[in-house]
Amino acid sequence: WEAMDLARTITRLQPRFPRAWAFHGWNLAYNISVATQTPEERWQWVDSGVRLLRNEGIPKNPNDMLLHRELAWILLHKVQGRMDDANNYYKARFAREWTVAVGPPPERSKENRERSKYIEESAARMDLIASGVGTVEELRAKYPLAGELADALLKDAKIDIRTAEGRLKLLEQRELIRSVQRRMRLLKLGQSGIPPEVIPEVARMFSDPSIVQNGLMPLIAHVRKRVLVEQYNMEPERMARYIRKYGPLDWRHPAAHALYWSAKGVEAGQNRVQDQNRSDFDFINTDRIAIHALQELYRTGVVQYDILMPQRFFVQMTAPDFIKSYDDNVQELLDREAEQMKLTKGVDMAGRVYRFYSAGYENFLADAIVLMYRRGQLDEARAYKDKLASWEGRNLNDYRQEAIRTMDLEEYVAEQIKERTNAPNLALQEVYGSLQGAFYNGLLAGDDELFRTQYEFARKFHRVFMEQQYRQTNVDPNDPGRMAGVMSANFADVAGQVLYMTIELLGPIDGSAIFSRAPEEARLVAFDLIELGMERDEKGNIIASDMQRLCPEPAGFKAFRARREEEFNRKKIERGNQEIK
Repeated sequence: WEAMDLARTITRLQPRFPRAWAFHGWNLAYNISVATQTPEERWQWVDSGVRLLRNEGIPKNPNDMLLHRELAWILLHKVQGRMDDANNYYKARFAREWTVAVGPPPERSKENRERSKYIEESAARMDLIASGVGTVEELRAKYPLAGELADALLKDAKIDIRTAEGRLKLLEQRELIRSVQRRMRLLKLGQSGIPPEVIPEVARMFSDPSIVQNGLMPLIAHVRKRVLVEQYNMEPERMARYIRKYGPLDWRHPAAHALYWSAKGVEAGQNRVQDQNRSDFDFINTDRIAIHALQELYRTGVVQYDILMPQRFFVQMTAPDFIKSYDDNVQELLDREAEQMKLTKGVDMAGRVYRFYSAGYENFLADAIVLMYRRGQLDEARAYKDKLASWEGRNLNDYRQEAIRTMDLEEYVAEQIKERTNAPNLALQEVYGSLQGAFYNGLLAGDDELFRTQYEFARKFHRVFMEQQYRQTNVDPNDPGRMAGVMSANFADVAGQVLYMTIELLGPIDGSAIFSRAPEEARLVAFDLIELGMERDEKGNIIASDMQRLCPEPAGFKAFRARREEEFNRKKIERGNQEIK
């Protein structure tokens, strides 16, 4: 707390001195946070460091590249990274905060499965927020029903959208109700069917479709825009532009924010840089954070999170959409590196046998090749391998890499995975990629041998990874550790989560074909998640649907559910007994 007071005093005395802000933000997020004993306390200090830079330092120094880079680094390394014992808690808290702020991204379906369509749908959602009116008075004038709804919220639910607290409260209620609606028809339930977190008056207001369409949507757009601009110092227009440039960013993921702030910092620097001050701008290392953020989004950019069940329904998974994103943007960074090195150092990068960005791109292509191979997309894997072998910008300093590039695809993949159990991100890619390949290209295609091979490879890789990385931590004895926390220590949970996501993507018909053929351990976990999304009547009974008919309850599910509930409640009690100092 003394450090907080010192930080406030120093930054008030020298608000235009960026290094003071950078130091204190880093000190709060790194040094002070690890001196505490619980995940909740640690997150409090990490979040304080983020807010100090984002909400105070950058607004007072809007064109300073250093502060943008420092903020991006904290988000990418401290929050999304795995060096802190409490990193899994950070990610879940971050996911909740941004579920409230902007909501979940569009659901993937057959209609938007194509990458370009999904990117445009994601950007269009952000465009809607960006188009929100700026003030309550303007909202009333343009959308009278939204003004009436705001008055009713204040009168009946004590939610005042004119205040920061009230805006966040409304958005939280919006996402809580959205979560409930995924499981049951909330509007047909009596009050007893509404979870205690949901304000009944708000649920009733949202029951009229005309109010939702003509009043709630403009109101939510207005509130989200004000939250982003006033409370997070972020620009919805820029967020939409970055989605179109970099890919379907899920703002519940810390790496999406790391990409936002690093890219914004580079753009701010480019507006200020001149020949006489070019050496003051570190474009290379700021760009490096952006490209690392894209790589992290490729590895973990799909976020599953339920605001009503955060402990049981949070996972990050591989997002192949970002392979092309990395591919499309790396040349821009290589060109900027070459320009800066030539102007500031007099070095011609074209003649170098080794470049950092080239090394990063080669590693990324190697990851993409292995993932495509594991998913059974052999044509894509061969295409990336050919690109790696023929890319003019590749490094030439390691003769062993040249030999590896000449191997056939199977040999190349075998060589690449030798050390992958030591790298959490790569291990996650191996397990999830193998499971996706097993379900898509094995079960759906009727290739039982391919399924068995891919599924058992995922199981063995998961077991080896857990044996090597399982470490209990002092900060949370119930957590398997910062490295093993990359994925559940229970392979059945991992397989079930991937199966569930596959069914969600393919829909009831194709999804049921996979579900019926999947191993029992995966079906039990997947059905647990599927059942939560089934519609229910006023008594809480499941309403007959295509999903219920095509994905019936597996034998032994009730006993399985009881064991899961018992384990969940036990951990919750143990967690509650920890002292927070």
